[in-house]
Amino acid sequence: MADYQCDIAVLGAGPTGLTIANLLGQAGVRVVLIERNASTVTEPRAVSIDDESLRSMQATGLVGEVLKDVAQDYGSYYYSARGTRFLAVAPSSRDYGFPKRNAFSQPLLEATLRRGLERYSNVETLFSHSCEEIDERADGVVLSLKDADGRDAAVQAAYMVGSDGARSMARRHVGATFDGSTYKQRWLIVDLASTRERLRQTRIMCDPARPFITLPGPRGIRRYEFLLHDHENDGSMTSDEAIHGLLSAHGPDADQPVVRRQIYTFHARIADRWNTDRVYLAGDAAHLSPPFAGQGMNSGVRDAHNIAWKLASVVKGEIGPGLLKSYQAERRPHAAALIKLAVRSGGVMVPSSRLNAWLVQTAFRVSSLIPSVQAYFAQMKYKPRPHYTKGFVSTDDGELSIAGRMVLQPLVETADGRHVLLDDLVGPGFRLVAFGDAAQRLLDEARRHCLGFHVGRPLAILPSTTLPDREAAADIEVVRELDGLMGKTMPQGRTVLMLIRPDRYVAAATAGLPEEFADRIRQMVAACNGGDAAT
Repeated sequence: MADYQCDIAVLGAGPTGLTIANLLGQAGVRVVLIERNASTVTEPRAVSIDDESLRSMQATGLVGEVLKDVAQDYGSYYYSARGTRFLAVAPSSRDYGFPKRNAFSQPLLEATLRRGLERYSNVETLFSHSCEEIDERADGVVLSLKDADGRDAAVQAAYMVGSDGARSMARRHVGATFDGSTYKQRWLIVDLASTRERLRQTRIMCDPARPFITLPGPRGIRRYEFLLHDHENDGSMTSDEAIHGLLSAHGPDADQPVVRRQIYTFHARIADRWNTDRVYLAGDAAHLSPPFAGQGMNSGVRDAHNIAWKLASVVKGEIGPGLLKSYQAERRPHAAALIKLAVRSGGVMVPSSRLNAWLVQTAFRVSSLIPSVQAYFAQMKYKPRPHYTKGFVSTDDGELSIAGRMVLQPLVETADGRHVLLDDLVGPGFRLVAFGDAAQRLLDEARRHCLGFHVGRPLAILPSTTLPDREAAADIEVVRELDGLMGKTMPQGRTVLMLIRPDRYVAAATAGLPEEFADRIRQMVAACNGGDAAT
C-alpha cells in the first residue's frame, strides 16, 4: 500500500506546480506536491509577471499578498547603440483587471504560494523528495520517491501533473520529443540588491557590440542582462572585476551589492505531446522560451490554471474524463505562439550587425509616426492572446467571437455599494453571466434549460447607465459595470449570455438564444463523458 494516497500528485514545486496545488486545494481535491529541493527557490530567476498570471493569482485567493512583492505597471524602452529611443512599449489598458507588465521576485512569489497551501488540510507537501520512478496504471499512477536520507516512499494518485522543469522525468515518461533549438548565445545575469538607476521602465540597449537589458524589481532590486561574446570566458566574466566594468559602462549601479551572477543559454522548445492517460505536463516540462518576451513563467501559470480546474472537475465527477483531452488542444498552440514572439523579440534586441540594427530601428521609428501602428506596439497588441478554437469551448457564437477567449474583467459595483473586480464575485467554479440591459431576464430564461452540471448563482452585469429590473427574479446577483470595459467590446444594444469557465475563459456565448446555448453546452459535456472533448 502506498504511503500517500491522493487524487492528484504534482511533481515540481516551482510557480507552475505551486499554482496547481493551490487551485486544487481550493477545489477540495486531495493533493500531494513533491519537490526534490529542500525549499522553494531562494535566488532570483524569472522577473516578469503579466496580467493573465496575476488574474490566476487572484483565483488562488493570494493576489493581495502577491502584489505586495510586485512592481506594477512598467513599460519597455528600446534604444539604439547611440542611446536614441526608437520604440516605447507602455500599455495602459487593464483588460483583465491588472497591468499588462509587472516585475516580481520569483523567490518571494514561490514563498507566498507555499504559504498559501497551509490553508488546505487536503494538500500534503513533500520537499526533499526525488521521484525515482513513475508507474502508470489503468486506474492511476504510482510515484516511487526517495527522501534526503535515502528512505523510500510511494504516492498513489488518480492523475499526475509533471511540472518538474526542463529536465522533466514526467516528459520522459510521456515519451514526448522536445522540439526546438538551444541558443548559442550566452547571457550574464546580474541581480542587484539595490539600485541608483531612476528609470522605472525596462531599458533595452539594442547595440550589436553588447546588447543588454536592465529592469527594476520590487523592494528596490534591479536586474542586468548582458550578452557575452564567444571569446569571453564564463569564469572571468562572472568575476567582481568584470561585473564592475559592465555596470560602470552602462549606468550608475557599479557600486551596488550583487546578490546573484549566473550565465545562461536560452532554449526555444516545446513538447510534441503533453500527456498520457494519467500523466500531464505543465510549465518548463512542456515548453521552454527565451526570455525576450517575458512569457516563460507566465505560460506555465496559464498551463496551471487550465489543467487544475479540469482535473478537479474530473476527479469530483462533475465532468467526464474526456475533458482532459482538451488540455493540449487548448494550451499547446498558444505556448508555441509565445515562443515565436520571444524569438522575434530577440531579433530586435540582439541585432546581427550594425546594418541590421539600423534597418530594424529605422523601420520602428518611421512606423511610429502612424498613430495606429504606434498604438499597436505601445499597447502590446502584438502579444498573442489565447483564443481556443478546439477544446472545451463552443465557438458557434456568430458575430460575437468571444467564445474561447478570456472574458474581460471590469470593475463593478455590487448591490451594497462595494467596488470590486468581476472575478471576486464570479468565484472559483463555472458561472452563468450576462451583460447588457436585459441581462436579468436573459439569465432567468437561460437557467430554465438544464446545462448538465452546476454553474452557481447567475450573475447579471448591467451597463453603467442601466438600473436593475425590479421585476426580474430576486435570486439573480446583479452588479453594475463602472469602467465601461465590457460596454466597449460587446455588441451595442444587445445582451450577451456567457458560460464562464473556472479559468475565466468563455466556454459558450449567445446574444439571445438561451435554448440553443444550453443545447451546445450539454453537447460539450456529453462529449467529455463519451471521451472526445477536443472537437
